[in-house]
Amino acid sequence: MRLYGRLLCATISLWMSGFDLVVHPAAEIAAAGIPDEQRLEVLIRNYDFEIVHRSPVVLGGETVIILRNQDIVRHGFTSPALPQLYLRVEGEGIGSYGKGIEGLYIEPGKTLVIRLVVEHSGRLAFHCDLHPEMKGELLLLDVPAA
Repeated sequence: MRLYGRLLCATISLWMSGFDLVVHPAAEIAAAGIPDEQRLEVLIRNYDFEIVHRSPVVLGGETVIILRNQDIVRHGFTSPALPQLYLRVEGEGIGSYGKGIEGLYIEPGKTLVIRLVVEHSGRLAFHCDLHPEMKGELLLLDVPAA
């Protein structure tokens, strides 16, 4: 498939693992018939963040991050960038929204859903504030399309 315009490429490198996530212009997504939902599903198990599902991300579209804690202990999810982002967080019948959210805790066996809009390229480093060895990073890189 030939790409036109500018392509955004995202890479997430997680502690002890990594993968590529591509961010596409909206017109390319529509032409390719890619589903509308932009989703990143992360399992937390064995004191690690593990990606189990990822889909293309459109700049300016809502992105859903699903965090599932499969460990038997509580974990945190925080980032210096979170307080500046407008987020909607849902889980176990409780919801929160707005800017200024510094971090989240995920109880054993529970799931949290974070909804946000990717508006520009940049770096989103995150970690578990309860277990310092658990780290990850989301890099959104603006790459010219071929």
